[in-house]
Amino acid sequence: MTVSVDSTTSATANPAGTANPSATADPAGVLRPHAEHAFAAELAALAVQDDRPRPQRWKLSPWAVATYLLGGTLPDGTVITPKYVGPRRIVEVAVTTLATDRALLLLGVPAVPCTSSVESPLTAAARCSDTQVLAVPGTPSSS
Repeated sequence: MTVSVDSTTSATANPAGTANPSATADPAGVLRPHAEHAFAAELAALAVQDDRPRPQRWKLSPWAVATYLLGGTLPDGTVITPKYVGPRRIVEVAVTTLATDRALLLLGVPAVPCTSSVESPLTAAARCSDTQVLAVPGTPSSS
């Protein structure tokens, strides 16, 4: 089954005020829009503010990818919502590893939502070109 996401799809805010892409259900059968669509405004703001060196074929620098995942405020005042809550060091090591020619395997704790099921599509959305629809095999975004 092929499902497309309309570019007008937007994330809704949950009571805490953070983006909640899973709250938007598209009548065409999309349960959760791809991260690159749900957080398009944040990714665009990061791209504009990002003046750091980027690895080959990356849309954003490692700094911008880490900021996208961990959240923060950009110099122009744009607030990036956190998509991962945990030790900053884990994200920094993961992003640095992805910038090299080494592989990265993310594992989650059993009976707890797996970090890799959320972080992988988000990381891919932040670092890959905007001409791709990204799906990481074995994650909720690829089903």
